[in-house]
Amino acid sequence: MLLHLVKSPLKKRHIGFHPNQDEDVKNTGWYLGTQEAVDVVVALDKVWKERKYDEAVKFFSDSVRITPPNGKRVFSASEFMNGFKENENSKRITWDITSINSIDISPNTGGEHVGAWFNMKYTDSVGKITEWQGYESYYVVDGKVVWLDQFRQNPIQ
Repeated sequence: MLLHLVKSPLKKRHIGFHPNQDEDVKNTGWYLGTQEAVDVVVALDKVWKERKYDEAVKFFSDSVRITPPNGKRVFSASEFMNGFKENENSKRITWDITSINSIDISPNTGGEHVGAWFNMKYTDSVGKITEWQGYESYYVVDGKVVWLDQFRQNPIQ
């Protein structure tokens, strides 16, 4: 892996290796994202955790692409959130963000990639607890989530 420094107005956000070889960004490196992009995801998480699904929809762009862990892609935030609203079991899931960060891999294009790790817990009707880690990858542009990819990792045995 080749790390380099660049002379750029974004230099203060530079963190090294960049996989994008497009002419306009190939020598720019990865850049740290902004607190604003992280704040979008944190605010979305807050209303989602409070089960305010209609309010959560407002954090997504009209042309959103959401891929949950089951791989069944959804192109509507309302449809996605309605799945939680209609599923009684979703009320049995709790979670906490354990890590969140933002990077900008295409600084001349706009938008930031926000990644968040979660500790997840499901308690069934007889009190049996199932735990796992979740990872969500968001692409945030102008304060809206343009896409969301969710992943699930069972605890290491």
